[in-house]
Amino acid sequence: MHRFYYFIISACMLFTSCNKDEVITEEVGGQPIIELDSETGIYTVKVDHELTIAPTYQNVEDALFAWTIDGTLVSSGPSLQRTWNECGDFYVKLRVDNAEGYAEEELKVEVKELTPPVISLALPSQGLKVVRNTDYTFTPDIQHSDVEGFKIEWVREGKIVSTENTYTFNEKELGVYTVTINASNIDGTTTKDVSVEVVETMPYVVKFPTPSYQQTSTDRYTFADRPVFLRPLLEYFDNPRFEWSVDGQVMEGEVERMFKFTPSAPGEYTVSCTVSEDTPTEKISRNIDKGKTAVTATVKVVCVDKKEQDGFRASGSSKLWNKVYEYTPAPGQFINETSTIGGMTGNETSPEAAVAWATQRLKDKLHVSLGSFGGYIIVGFDHSIPNSGNQYDFCVQGNAFDGSSEPGIVWVMQDINGNGLPDDEWYELKGSEAGKEETIQNFEVTYYRPEGKKMDVQWISSD
Repeated sequence: MHRFYYFIISACMLFTSCNKDEVITEEVGGQPIIELDSETGIYTVKVDHELTIAPTYQNVEDALFAWTIDGTLVSSGPSLQRTWNECGDFYVKLRVDNAEGYAEEELKVEVKELTPPVISLALPSQGLKVVRNTDYTFTPDIQHSDVEGFKIEWVREGKIVSTENTYTFNEKELGVYTVTINASNIDGTTTKDVSVEVVETMPYVVKFPTPSYQQTSTDRYTFADRPVFLRPLLEYFDNPRFEWSVDGQVMEGEVERMFKFTPSAPGEYTVSCTVSEDTPTEKISRNIDKGKTAVTATVKVVCVDKKEQDGFRASGSSKLWNKVYEYTPAPGQFINETSTIGGMTGNETSPEAAVAWATQRLKDKLHVSLGSFGGYIIVGFDHSIPNSGNQYDFCVQGNAFDGSSEPGIVWVMQDINGNGLPDDEWYELKGSEAGKEETIQNFEVTYYRPEGKKMDVQWISSD
């Protein structure tokens, strides 16, 4: 910070002296001199904390002090002691006046946000269940663990069981237990309670997915001789085995997770998938063997009584898309980004608002980011698109450029049930990498909501 000194200069300097004992003394005054207690003139403080600025002075006997912020007097003493309740940069002026003149200093106060720890421990959506007598190591992500004074405590039943960043849980008794994580630094303390249910065996789940995130029915629709591909979602299975049946009849040889079912005639079919954990038989006693746990899920397949071309619409109002049905992006670089590149407004907080935003973007011929893996957009047409064979039937414009190409996976659907909704059967268009040894099919990713601002989005994948 620059120092400014103002002087009153007189034409002659007046001295008073006495000649007692032939010793001459002089009374020397002068303008104030300010020396800040910061070399840079910049002070840093956390919000809601008190900061004291105490310069040192010369020539300030009977001086007047004035500390101002934006022209408002905030103190009239030699030091400034103030609690800062708002984040940001503030410029403070200090002026000291005496009979000989005045001096001024301008300094800067940077008020920072408090950064107490933020604890993130990704848990299954259905709750954390563990098998008794088994080790489970908890390793949370903790933001601001690098701030001074950081420490962590793991508490069970009122007792501290660990002060390390990880904790190994093992319990032999069935029941529900609470593990408390206390993390603190100089800015504060954060507590997170984790409920852990100890079970004998995992509560295995088998279910069939809906066609998209916002659809609710699992019913599948097709035509005679057109296949549907059925693949259940699994929870807690480590080594699953599969058995498929149609209307109660076991499909011999169908032991994979994906089942290709091709009805030969119109009607409704009940397809069942029984999943069991492939574990060795456990002997409870000399006379009793414990069998394998098995769970069954069913899905209805409707084979409509019409042909594929019956609903063909030759033309519409435009060659382009005419409706956005769903816009569900995954976490990504431009999601919720309000810059010119991202283009969002910050109001896209519901599925309806997201669809409205995506609709306007496409109308304006601007890109819509899908985020990372799993993000999608569903658009519809007011006319049918026939399959011409080896020719291009439609295009999806992207933002590829030299050195960067981000191809997406394209799925197509026909409105077989005629209800105008994207709730029928999806078929993936074969891409350039399909069928290659290094290509992973049926890849799954689960994302977890961050606990705090600017934290990374945690995720796990099926591989």
